[in-house]
Amino acid sequence: MITEFIGKFHPLLVHLPIGFFLLAFFLKVISFWKNKESIDAILPIMLILSFLASVFSSITGFLLSQSGEYDVEMVDKHQWSGIAFTALILVVYFFRNNAKMGIVSWIGSTILLMVVGHLGGSLTHGEDFLSIQGEVEKARITDIQNAKVYNDLVQPILEEKCYSCHSSKKQKGNLRLDSPEFILKGGKEGKSVVPHQTEKSLISKRIFMPEGEEEHMPPKGKPQLTEAETKVLNWWIKEGASFDKLVKDFNQTPEIKAALISFQSSGNDEKGPKISNIPEKEVEAGSEQSIATLKKSGILALPVAANSNYLLINLRNIDPSDKDLEALKSLKKQIVWFNASNLKNADLLAATLGDLDEIRVLHLNKTNFSDKGMAALKNLKHLQILNLASTAVTEKGLENIKGLSELQKVYLYQSKVRFSKLKMADFPKIKLDTGGYSVPTLVTDTSLVKPPM
Repeated sequence: MITEFIGKFHPLLVHLPIGFFLLAFFLKVISFWKNKESIDAILPIMLILSFLASVFSSITGFLLSQSGEYDVEMVDKHQWSGIAFTALILVVYFFRNNAKMGIVSWIGSTILLMVVGHLGGSLTHGEDFLSIQGEVEKARITDIQNAKVYNDLVQPILEEKCYSCHSSKKQKGNLRLDSPEFILKGGKEGKSVVPHQTEKSLISKRIFMPEGEEEHMPPKGKPQLTEAETKVLNWWIKEGASFDKLVKDFNQTPEIKAALISFQSSGNDEKGPKISNIPEKEVEAGSEQSIATLKKSGILALPVAANSNYLLINLRNIDPSDKDLEALKSLKKQIVWFNASNLKNADLLAATLGDLDEIRVLHLNKTNFSDKGMAALKNLKHLQILNLASTAVTEKGLENIKGLSELQKVYLYQSKVRFSKLKMADFPKIKLDTGGYSVPTLVTDTSLVKPPM
């Protein structure tokens, strides 16, 4: 409709009366010190322009409000305060030369302008758009299979990523997603959810659109859904969009099980103070002879930071000899980061790793490391990050690390772990990452090769 089209000009026009009025106010303040006559000649023009712009802004704002996409109560406040501001501009114009009334009208108009602007910002961006907030705090899910799909998974996703445009305060496209009733009702573009039919559900169609497309949701510039969140929303709709069933009541493919596990440790486990992966208490320097032995074999042994005696070890695809293993054991107090990725016989390292009880970060990815070697990791009481991606470790092997109190994250992408058999309640404080991540790497994972001169 033509009225709806004209209403869309409101966000553009609304800045004109603000700009003209604030410039006039700034000039008025300057006129108390200098150029009074020149400024007094310009002020009427600025105020008339501000008034006319405010009138057009009010008209387009009224037309925009008829779309029904905004909270009625807040629209009324914004609308009438905007009209009051427009009227006050005329008061300022007619009393601009009156010393007492002029000052009162200028101050009153400026304060009202701030109110109008704040209400407009709240309508567009939400009531808390000026507040400083951290990440939305989510309830901890200790047993994903016994979690309620809607209450514990779907509703928190919608609240974090969708409510700013589709809730009681704003209904873009006449769509609300803040209650089951409104979710099933849909909006003017169609049904947001059609149980069992993702191809007909607006949510499914919009979240899978390329981010650059205009109809992709959430809009470009807004926080986007993670891969796991996208899969879970689509899965919920495909399985019937129940508002009361538990996760275990739904059919689950291996892909969905992996996505669900990513919700296991969401919430407060990452809110507390972080444990540094470099010990605060310094240690004596390690044996220079042992470091030299490792370097002779092509194994890197470098300080983790400047002026630190703690070491990072990178085997660089080199299976260590017995002599190297003895050198590693002699440096047990100093080694805190250890990269053993891409080794052919990683299980042979297990006994040595069990002795290196100061390790904080351990990479065993892309190796044949198995449940047999996992038993040795029980002793790594300070271990924080463990990378088991593309290894032979299963869910049984993970039982060996559930007692490590400082362990924060375990990477399991393409491992042999069967997530349907894994007891997630045994790992309440550990983030089990199943894919779609960027693995932290050691500084020495890349080498600079210079061409021969």
